[in-house]
Amino acid sequence: MDGSLLPAIQEPPIKKIKPSTNMTINFYLNEVTSSKTPLKVVLNDDISESLPLIEVYTGHIQNPKDISKTVLLLNEKLPIKELQHLKRVKKQDIFLCPITYTNEMTIQEYLKSLDDSFADIFDSFAVIHVPKQPPKLKKQFEDTKEYWPCNFHPDKYLEKLFSDNFFTQEESNMHRKYMYIALLNAKWYVMNDASIHDVPNVTLVVDPIIASVVAVATDNRKKHPTQHSTMLAIDNVARTQNGGAWSPDCELDEETMIPNSLLQCLKAEMPEINFGHRKFKSNRVTDDNNSGTENNETSSLDSPYLCTGYYIYMLREPCVMCSMALVHARAKRIFFCVDNERDGGLKSKVKLQTVSSLNHRFEVFTGFL
Repeated sequence: MDGSLLPAIQEPPIKKIKPSTNMTINFYLNEVTSSKTPLKVVLNDDISESLPLIEVYTGHIQNPKDISKTVLLLNEKLPIKELQHLKRVKKQDIFLCPITYTNEMTIQEYLKSLDDSFADIFDSFAVIHVPKQPPKLKKQFEDTKEYWPCNFHPDKYLEKLFSDNFFTQEESNMHRKYMYIALLNAKWYVMNDASIHDVPNVTLVVDPIIASVVAVATDNRKKHPTQHSTMLAIDNVARTQNGGAWSPDCELDEETMIPNSLLQCLKAEMPEINFGHRKFKSNRVTDDNNSGTENNETSSLDSPYLCTGYYIYMLREPCVMCSMALVHARAKRIFFCVDNERDGGLKSKVKLQTVSSLNHRFEVFTGFL
């Protein structure tokens, strides 16, 4: 992977890429393959950052023998559902409630209003800070110990996802190789289309089951406002499943949905890479006798819905429209090189992959450069 299709670098590399930047692709071809930086998952910041704190009242019990019955009474009279991740006891101090619960009353008046027996239990009170949310990672859990004991149930997959060794070295090399191919696509279009002055975004779709490039698409918004590379790539995937809505501007290879001349260059540059898709039958296909049993069985077993199970590789973070299209297309994982600070839908402006109300979510990774 030496980037031989590219001209020599004519200008210093620009580390921060924006949509309007005339990128030096050779530099990034080298960076993508030579960088040793682990790929990083993109999720909500609250999963990895320090937990927000909230002020609460605690009460000190002089006699440790009174702790058990006090906790039972508190759980009955003063349950704190929004802070159930907090343990109720720390040595002889008891977590009572957030300071907002008492309104304008003192904590003593508030407790007495709940039950008269609280009046003689505590010999002193204090206001302290405690974690407002439950810890999600072990590091957060360790940080909470200096404030107040928390309940914590480690998620092994989430811990690994945030580690530097989520992908094996072999997997990481393969992801970088696919991103390299996306850069080669951008390079080919820049060299073969005089109207392209900035490096266009490229979307590459991979079927990890057969380790093969299924489809590739390059931004075409100059001719059609919605033909972002992601939208075109999804449409090309639909073509592999006897669908598709847009007519291609050039002749595509039927096996790969890639322009023939581009495909020849890619195969010459990357002979070790597979190109093509699994053979699928449309669910609408039946035999001439209208029985359709064999065809329908094959379809139900083999035919996916658009990008179900596929990996998507993009040079630039997709916009919100394209990000939502990837949700609807049921992509499994999204990889991108650089942030889209203007309208990025997976990191910069919105993180659609973290919206729990959506009916499909995928994993997102970046950190190629």
